[in-house]
Amino acid sequence: MVPIRKINRPTIVQPGSRWQGWSLGFLLFPVIAMIIAWYAYEYGRTGLLFHSMTADSTVSRLEQQVVAFQWQVKNLELERIKLREEIAVLERASQIDREAARAVSEQMKLAQDERLTMEEELVFLRGIISNKVDKKSLRIRDFSLRPLEAQNVFKYAFTVSQIFNSKEGVKGELFITVSGKQKDKEVSLKLDVLMEEKSKSLKVNFKHFQKFEGLLQLPEGFVASNIIIDIKPSKKKMLSLKETFKWSVGV
Repeated sequence: MVPIRKINRPTIVQPGSRWQGWSLGFLLFPVIAMIIAWYAYEYGRTGLLFHSMTADSTVSRLEQQVVAFQWQVKNLELERIKLREEIAVLERASQIDREAARAVSEQMKLAQDERLTMEEELVFLRGIISNKVDKKSLRIRDFSLRPLEAQNVFKYAFTVSQIFNSKEGVKGELFITVSGKQKDKEVSLKLDVLMEEKSKSLKVNFKHFQKFEGLLQLPEGFVASNIIIDIKPSKKKMLSLKETFKWSVGV
């Protein structure tokens, strides 16, 4: 038996086909690279354009804020100038008020001096025309009592005048005594107990009249009923004066 020999089938190869494939790849590569570069450029340009637009918007917004702040600063400056002008006007008005108050104070002082002069003349004239009162006697007038904010503290005020037709002055001492009850007992308190100065009397020294005023502090639990004022002139020919007033407190 004759052995069968296997014959290989021949393959037809076109001449130059492999080289043409590589050539086509080399030709397409620049085109593909250009396409990729173009897409990269467009992407970068679009991104830059977006960021540029965002930056322009931010810059525009900041510029608007700067303009708003400038207007605000300008308005504040105008308000500051207006306030300075108002302060200048108020200071001027305050100065005018001080000058007016000083003028009124001077006028009040002049009026008080004139009043004192008129009171002296009135006392002197009363002494001339008075026939019912001894020419050498004293008189207490305008007596008042007023409570203060401090507990059991009172302010007294009165005027001692002399009715006479001469210019002889009066000198001596004035004693104040407050009578009342403390724990249902009759008690009389002298001036040295009622005053902080612990003085037993007040000095009397005037030509026509003298005004007395001061503070009296009553002990705790003491209920006052009367206040006695006793004036003892140093000259024997001058009659002394002792008057009792009810403890009536005014406002």
